[in-house]
Amino acid sequence: MKKKITKWYMEKNEHDDVIVSCRVRLARNLSGYNFGRLLSNEDAGKLVDSVRSFKGEIEGREDKPYYSCALNNLGMREKQVLLETHAISPDIFTKEQPTGLILSEDESVSIMINGRDHIRIAAVTTGSNMKKVASVANRIDDMMDRRFKYAYGEKYGYLTSSLADVGTGLKASYMLFLPALTTGGKLSSIETELARFGLMIKGVYGDGNKSPGYLHRLFNRRTIGLTESDIYESLEVIVSQIADLEKKTRREWYERNRSDIEDKVFRSYGVLKYARSLELKDAMTLLSQIELGRFLGIIEPASARFDIHRLMIEIQPAMLAASFTGEDTEIAMEKIRAAYIRKKLPKIITEKED
Repeated sequence: MKKKITKWYMEKNEHDDVIVSCRVRLARNLSGYNFGRLLSNEDAGKLVDSVRSFKGEIEGREDKPYYSCALNNLGMREKQVLLETHAISPDIFTKEQPTGLILSEDESVSIMINGRDHIRIAAVTTGSNMKKVASVANRIDDMMDRRFKYAYGEKYGYLTSSLADVGTGLKASYMLFLPALTTGGKLSSIETELARFGLMIKGVYGDGNKSPGYLHRLFNRRTIGLTESDIYESLEVIVSQIADLEKKTRREWYERNRSDIEDKVFRSYGVLKYARSLELKDAMTLLSQIELGRFLGIIEPASARFDIHRLMIEIQPAMLAASFTGEDTEIAMEKIRAAYIRKKLPKIITEKED
């Protein structure tokens, strides 16, 4: 019997009610190749083939399976799935030149080839274990540094296609669940304050209050003139302050609007449990209300393994289409999504029902 692979987003999330996941991305370029739009199609093909050959070495050193492909040879749905699970970035998804990918079996590590930069190494995990993903990304970076010659200058550090990445080439980020700060309209003032520290926060699936699921990504905007330690320490301090503010705002919000919030949580559960058609934006919003209700102690899923944020990934269009095994291919995606959620949504345990 084939062993079922557990993807990183399927792991039990031990986050602190706010931090959903954390990610480290390192931008690197190789000497001997032009950057960005100056790279010819012929050299792009050579670059992709050269870096993809690293798969065997990384498998041996990491002692776990990796997958490698030429991204431009994949079908649109396959690429869309990789985009929805955050294995690849939007810029490499849309690029017409030869592109490649080396991906760990659990999808927690990806090496994107010829996206915005020649190489982008990314490591991700659920929760707030930034130290873990930084260690993984740096270990792979060291391996590749021994194999390939990076474009590096003593004055500026790693040379990249974007000035914002010059220096360490490091982009560290936290994915945050911020329903209270979003609904309360406090994100604008937070964004202004973050700019003073060279940080930025933006919606994962949209901007500001229009981000379905109240999911936002906090990350460093610049790397030049900073060490990796500077970036990690700054992010750690700020993410802790945002998490504390979100929790405080939730409690105050609940105390002022207890009846309305409880009604909204139970209504959301009822719609998800019985709806026959759900658009993605509506489903994400309703699921976020359930998650908020769990954190506030209004409801409790009967299954301890149930994870709202995993379900949010699984109901994205390409992910949902890939999991659909029905014979009727004309069924609307909204109906498939509603059926999938009804199947996955657990019963709830609560003491707040009248």
